[in-house]
Amino acid sequence: MADESRQARSRPALLGVVVERPGVLVALGALLAVAAFHLWVTPGNPPGFFRDEASISASAHALSESLRDERGALLPLYLVSFEDYKSPIFVYVLAAVFRVTGPHASVARELAAVSVLAAVVLLGLLAYRRTASGRVAVAVVVLAGITPWLYELGRVAFEVTMLPLFVCALLLLLDGAARAGRHTAPRALAVGVALAAITYSYAAGRLLGPLCAAALLVFAGRGRWRWLAVAWGTYLAALVPLGAYWVRHPGALTARYEATTFVTEGQSGLGVGWEAVRNYLTDVSLWRWMVDGDPKPYVHASDYGALPAAVVLLALVGTVVVLARLRDDRWWRYVLAVTVLAPIPAALTEDRLHQLRLAPLPMLLLVLGIPALKLLLHPSRRAPALAAALGLCALTVVQTVHWLDKYRESGPGRVELFEAGVAPLMEQVFAPGAPVHVDFDDHQAQAHLRWGAVARGLPASRVVVLPDGGVPPDGALVFGRFQQCDYTCVELARWGDYWLARAEVAAA
Repeated sequence: MADESRQARSRPALLGVVVERPGVLVALGALLAVAAFHLWVTPGNPPGFFRDEASISASAHALSESLRDERGALLPLYLVSFEDYKSPIFVYVLAAVFRVTGPHASVARELAAVSVLAAVVLLGLLAYRRTASGRVAVAVVVLAGITPWLYELGRVAFEVTMLPLFVCALLLLLDGAARAGRHTAPRALAVGVALAAITYSYAAGRLLGPLCAAALLVFAGRGRWRWLAVAWGTYLAALVPLGAYWVRHPGALTARYEATTFVTEGQSGLGVGWEAVRNYLTDVSLWRWMVDGDPKPYVHASDYGALPAAVVLLALVGTVVVLARLRDDRWWRYVLAVTVLAPIPAALTEDRLHQLRLAPLPMLLLVLGIPALKLLLHPSRRAPALAAALGLCALTVVQTVHWLDKYRESGPGRVELFEAGVAPLMEQVFAPGAPVHVDFDDHQAQAHLRWGAVARGLPASRVVVLPDGGVPPDGALVFGRFQQCDYTCVELARWGDYWLARAEVAAA
């Protein structure tokens, strides 16, 4: 009876809060809307399942079943995918998820969406801790939630989708260390682990992690060398497996850089430096991010801005506020330093405005916008601030409507890029019930075959990788992309470069 009485008294109290403070209900609705928006994964946008997604998912399923990746390596630190080496964290987390749910393309993409949404939530928490304002926290979450760059990042099952989450976690840990006053060893250990997570999350993180670690000099300042030594020591200890992998697999961890770098043989050091500076300035062109975005449609779908104008304007105003009023705050100095350093890994490659390699940038801009939002949303704000806030809201609504319209219109059209025709082709590949053969070095065809078998619940024995110079049995099915038959075969079906054929060895 006492419990029932207590519950009866609590219900009117809760109702009173909602009635007296309707803003609470609006805030909850906004947060739930952001969560639903990010967690709703549309199967046809992007269409198909890109070969990198297929390779990552096939390895994750293999790890969930046997602790070996799709190529048979036992608990590999990095996972070979075509001529690249994929970072491990996303793959191993996906393996754990597949262990519960089973292998599904939608589950892989939902993990990406959850990773980005978790970063958005941490951003809101960070904003609240920095301002003690629920309004600012909700505004940051909503702005992050409707930022095309972040939303689109959560639509694809790439390992980079966890990088923004780890950057936000690092900033949150450093905020806790700054507030605690005493720099304790446990906090330093946690910072070292966060730096390691950044390093192991994506190829660009292998450089971004050390840059973030070096920037701790700005945060620690004088008299905190012991704390800094523990953080760096933890980070270095976490890099021991990476170093061992580097020694055992020479060139593996730089393979992606060598394939994408703008540096050519014989280019002078001065020429390299000048081009890197030009690349950097192009990549941080906020105007181009507002009106356009990544020219490659792997993430960005069409001709709309990847960053809302409100995010850019708030970041610019927030930077001025930090430099004018908060420059003595070590945490804000660290945020500025990392924001300057974050585009460096992308600047060393030949691709400009690359959303994947610049994935931390929108998060850092949103963080820099927190002081500006605090000024705009202060309870005692005056008419100019209110007018500015309403203007930014109106501009954001217009841009968001334009973005969603373009994304729905252009996103499903990326059929060729995301190899959407491969899945229907797989139905013909596996329909006969016989093993399918593939050339030993046709890795993209292998990735689709392995994932095609896994997604249909078929045994791994249905995919047979031929040895170098190997010939399949007469009448066997053969699948490929770049490699043609070294024997007589008859093509049965094709989509783009991918083909299905029947070997006619006896006839030859």
